[in-house]
Amino acid sequence: MISKPKFKICRRLGPGIYDKCQTSKFSASSGKFSGRGGRPKALSEYGSQLVEKQKVRFSYGISERQLSNYVKKAVQAKGVGTVDKLFEKLESRLDNVVYRMGLGNSRRAARQMVSHGHFVVNNHKVTIPSYEVKMGDLIKIREGSK
Repeated sequence: MISKPKFKICRRLGPGIYDKCQTSKFSASSGKFSGRGGRPKALSEYGSQLVEKQKVRFSYGISERQLSNYVKKAVQAKGVGTVDKLFEKLESRLDNVVYRMGLGNSRRAARQMVSHGHFVVNNHKVTIPSYEVKMGDLIKIREGSK
């Protein structure tokens, strides 16, 4: 996914997407009405759903097509609720697991570390950030990367 300006995305979608959105500088500047025309209009149902979808996309750093594929897989899965299955799939991505382990400062940094080949999953070098990590997989930092 192409890197876009974080501050603009935070301003449009609200705080909580990136760490950058949770600074005092951001909270001080977000009170102003930006652009022309003053107060923003109330969002329609479609608009609010779009904002929520964009929050998921940008916080996990995935493209529109990847998100739609994850949604299709979650709908087809039996048992657990669709939303729970969707977030289970998103949380099991290798870049997200590396971020959750605390090895990357952000999801973008974790994604870059994975794509540069710094991690080994079950003794195999993996360079695909969307690699699905399964329960019991062993993730290590590659010897040359320490």
